[in-house]
Amino acid sequence: MTRSIFFMPKQTLNWIGFWLTLVMLAWVPVLTNWLKDRYQVTGQDLIIPLLYSALTASIVALILRRRYQVDRLATTLAGVLSLLIISNSYEERLRGIYAALAAVNPIPNLLAFESPLISLVYASILLYVALGVGLWVSHLSIRRGWKIADLTNGLSVLVSVVFLLQLFPTVKTLISEWPQFSYRPVELSEHATGNVIAKPDIYYIVLDRYANQKVLSEQYGFDNSAFIEYLRSEGFSVDPNAHQNYPYTAMSIASTLNANDQTDLVQKFASASKQTIQPYYDAVRYAAVPKKLKSLGYTYTVLGNWYETSNQAPLANTLYQEEGKLVILNHTFILNNFAKDELVDSAYWRFVQLGWKIGRFEVLGYSGQVGQDTIAYQINTLHDLAAKPPGNRFIYAHILAPHEPYYYNADGSLNANSDTNNVGEPLQQKYLNQLQFINGQIKSVISEINQTSKGQSVIILQSDEGPYPTDLNGVSSIPSESELAKGSMLDWSTSDLQLKYDNLAAYHIPLASPEQIAQGGDNENVFRVVFNSYFGGTLPLLPRCYYGYVNGRSNPFKYTDITERLTGTANLNCPKNSDFQLVQK
Repeated sequence: MTRSIFFMPKQTLNWIGFWLTLVMLAWVPVLTNWLKDRYQVTGQDLIIPLLYSALTASIVALILRRRYQVDRLATTLAGVLSLLIISNSYEERLRGIYAALAAVNPIPNLLAFESPLISLVYASILLYVALGVGLWVSHLSIRRGWKIADLTNGLSVLVSVVFLLQLFPTVKTLISEWPQFSYRPVELSEHATGNVIAKPDIYYIVLDRYANQKVLSEQYGFDNSAFIEYLRSEGFSVDPNAHQNYPYTAMSIASTLNANDQTDLVQKFASASKQTIQPYYDAVRYAAVPKKLKSLGYTYTVLGNWYETSNQAPLANTLYQEEGKLVILNHTFILNNFAKDELVDSAYWRFVQLGWKIGRFEVLGYSGQVGQDTIAYQINTLHDLAAKPPGNRFIYAHILAPHEPYYYNADGSLNANSDTNNVGEPLQQKYLNQLQFINGQIKSVISEINQTSKGQSVIILQSDEGPYPTDLNGVSSIPSESELAKGSMLDWSTSDLQLKYDNLAAYHIPLASPEQIAQGGDNENVFRVVFNSYFGGTLPLLPRCYYGYVNGRSNPFKYTDITERLTGTANLNCPKNSDFQLVQK
């Protein structure tokens, strides 16, 4: 038997080359999608999609291995063709064919995509159809005198070139962005604590895209005063004209949970040629406030959702989050949106949904909880936590309401047309319906918290941002979604800036005076007020500055001052240069 320089049979070495060709081909769609979505995707998010893409290629290679010994060209071509279909949304493509055929002639339900078995049958059919095409090409090439080895090697080289064309920009991007994948926020200074006065339960509840009273009245024509007055009757200080300091969810929550501005992030990453939002996610996951509270004996509980700021919580003692949880050999992996989309597009989606267990040992499984179920789960969990005796607990809940999709009507019934459009009723009304629904749910939660704690719990009720101006029935100074990615916020109209920045800000901090809350009742300062009021802190309050993107969301560390645009008054303590370096507080 002929042996290679690698001490392997030549036939085995050839098969390994065939396997590598298929693996590289299976990785191309993953790398392509990653490069398109890299603003919110990290290098770590590539790992699981690349693994199950490689598994797909390995399975195809093993199935075709025996045939490969007979006809390399036919098998290589069959593997390439089958992977081009199977590894990238093949069910979606076949559904289109199925729907077209069903429109002409009803097809028995047996052919519908309702089980892993049917999905496997379709994949097998595609594989052997591809093999048939490969055999036909192979026989045709023999008849015409083409060199089989040259055709086979040429096909492998073509796949390798396509793979390298995607690999090079991926590696370049990873090298450029890698420092952003391991960011850890600055910890609170020693001035955060002194002589501890009290250690109440602390609730930080984020109602995503909840506009403040002024915007709701002026731009939506909605009177939200009943809810605001309820909050005041429960001891809350409410700022009807509040603004968040930063434009979007990750930046806003990061500033709150770190009781700080984005100085450190700007200094580290503003000059990076490629910028990703990942450091903001890590600024939330490893935030300074929960870390400091845990050092004071607090437990940390997170009620998360699918969004990356809240789907993982490495500092938490308990994470309530049931969305995007992939289980492999009894180990749980929480997938972000990119990895989930790649899984849904893969041939394994139906198998992980089915789940496989041996006794209590879970071989394979997936937990997905989205939409109205997640909102209901979070509200129910808040009630459960509120009913328990208070005791040194920090509870962070990020609720995606009134954020779209608009699942709920005002009375709690489900909306038959929940998408972000005017189908069924105007988009503004859908938003207001879900806002009124969440008002009722939060009122019930707050009443229970105050009843159980005898009004002593600290409750920070905020929104992270307002609605998107482009969602306001299309009436906006922002031409398209692409303007959010690249355009300057200085070009936004004042009404659009107010819609995006004017947020709900309601604070129940019993030991803080109204004056303290009035001075520190914003995203960056509110936990400074809490530490100063309860834990003997002497943290200075940060200046009231509001920042917008000068180069769009694709450059999340480049800000410009929009304080005067929002408030009508300039703040001389706020930097004006679009590439500013903030002074560390």
